[in-house]
Amino acid sequence: MMLNLRLFLIGLSIILVLILLRLIAKNKLPVKYSLFWLIASLVVFLVGVFPNFIGLFTKLIGFETASSLVVCVIVGLLLLITLLLTIIVSEQKRKLLLLVQEVSLLKEKIEK
Repeated sequence: MMLNLRLFLIGLSIILVLILLRLIAKNKLPVKYSLFWLIASLVVFLVGVFPNFIGLFTKLIGFETASSLVVCVIVGLLLLITLLLTIIVSEQKRKLLLLVQEVSLLKEKIEK
């Protein structure tokens, strides 16, 4: 792996961590939702520091090329993000329904 690419990956991961920390400090992103992105930035950092890591991991899993592994990992991560967002939306929908029911009960008590 070329030195420029390695430095870019290391810089990218550091910038991502700084952005995440800033979002957490401003309460724009809860810690539980930022853990996934922190782990992703750690992986990018490790790939930048240890470029042979991908080649070793590729051979260990049985992929023919490192690019196939990277594409597979990216698709898997996108599916995981979609699943996590679906869970969050479902939880918010449940909370909203409960809130509407509670407000309706309070309105009924006030009107009586």
